[in-house]
Amino acid sequence: MLRLLLVGLTLLHLGPGLAFALLAFGCGDAALRPAPLCDGGVAAFLRLTVALWGALALAAWCWAAIRDERVQPHARPPRRAAILLALAGCGAIVALTGQWLSGEAAAWLALPAAVATGWLALANPSHCNTPYRVGDERPPT
Repeated sequence: MLRLLLVGLTLLHLGPGLAFALLAFGCGDAALRPAPLCDGGVAAFLRLTVALWGALALAAWCWAAIRDERVQPHARPPRRAAILLALAGCGAIVALTGQWLSGEAAAWLALPAAVATGWLALANPSHCNTPYRVGDERPPT
């Protein structure tokens, strides 16, 4: 219960903090700044905060789903497909933010990096091996 409370408070405070940082550092250069977001005032800050809460909730769900899937490694393709799509969504959010702040197309490398990192955390190659028991005949190599 305490862990859930700490995660909730962290997500609650990170949304406005990240929104402030994005607006403070992302709206400085006139060439890079999106006018509707930077000129929107408090309404833009609130929209960005809610969007970041959604992104953080998506990332927290990915983290919890990967942790649960590693504990109970059952082959559940629909859940694994949902995790894969959520990882791609997290990577796309990071890529959009990176491209907005830097203007570089290389920020889109965050999308495959997020999918690969999450998938490597989820995948367990030892589950593909057949169990070898003492006394069994070893398969030919």
